[in-house]
Amino acid sequence: MILLTGATGYLGTLVLARLLDEPQGAQVLCPVRATDAEAARERMDAVLERIWFEPGRRRRARVLPVAADITGGLDHPAVRQVTHVLHCAAAVTFDQPLDDARAINVGGTRAVLDLAARAPRLERVVHVSTAYVAGRHAGPFLETQLDVGQRFRNTYEQTKFEAEQLVAARAAAGLPVAVARPSIVMGEAGTGWTTSFNVLYPPLRAYRRGLLREAPAARDGLLDIVTGDYVADGLLALLQAPQAEGAYHLVAGDGALTVREVGDLAADAFDRPAVELSSAATARAADGDGVFAPYFDVACRFDDRRARALLAQVGVTPTSAADEFGTLMRYADASLWGKRRPVREAVVARAA
Repeated sequence: MILLTGATGYLGTLVLARLLDEPQGAQVLCPVRATDAEAARERMDAVLERIWFEPGRRRRARVLPVAADITGGLDHPAVRQVTHVLHCAAAVTFDQPLDDARAINVGGTRAVLDLAARAPRLERVVHVSTAYVAGRHAGPFLETQLDVGQRFRNTYEQTKFEAEQLVAARAAAGLPVAVARPSIVMGEAGTGWTTSFNVLYPPLRAYRRGLLREAPAARDGLLDIVTGDYVADGLLALLQAPQAEGAYHLVAGDGALTVREVGDLAADAFDRPAVELSSAATARAADGDGVFAPYFDVACRFDDRRARALLAQVGVTPTSAADEFGTLMRYADASLWGKRRPVREAVVARAA
């Protein structure tokens, strides 16, 4: 049995889709924030119906939703059957108060690690972090690094860093845990499908609507973008790799784009004049409160040699964000930037 936290989020949904498409796959135990078992099942059914028009009895039967707030632990008989844990749940709001972010990102991680340590059949834990635990570090950031004296842009980065410190301590004590560090995750390659329109989507939407003509950004700032399918496939590969330990960067790495390159791609996609880049421009037009603007002057490049070596063994490689950018933006337009909720099965069928 696989314990999957965050199954209602974007990455969790992509992982769940892959698990349930395996004909002989394991059961999936999903803690869901809900008032009771019936509400948990209804919420999980809504997730399944965003993936398939009719999920079918076989898929539904393999998902065991449990009403639980994972930060408080999980007291359920099925935990004794858990062999693998994938911890995707997190608070990803960049301007959340520090104590609130800690309660979810650090407290939730502590609860999941405690649960994993009690599971008698446990084989592997994968904790989903972020490459941006690097904070404002400049220069290369290795998968073997964590604390390099960095400062953080927001409480999300800081609390994910603190959660990784917990994970490292448990790994040192013998827990079989690996860390996945995705960068900026956008829609799936080939379709653009996503349920999450954050980070780069708000400023791109503002630009699409003609509201963003000038942006506070470094021309050579790095935007490390990956597609959701690469991250989901990478997470499952790490979960199934008994040799996986330490951290793995699920990133574009040497294929990261500059802010100027992304601006040019957006200009081509929307047939608009390229945005002017200026450190003096206001961030408010870009994202309302300026919470995403700090990612437009990143001077850190994520080294991903460990991840690429491990994932290459199972045929998982990143797709070029530059090649997929038009597809990502067409899906954003078609879904009204998140206001419409197309079923993934239909989007995949149209792309095929």
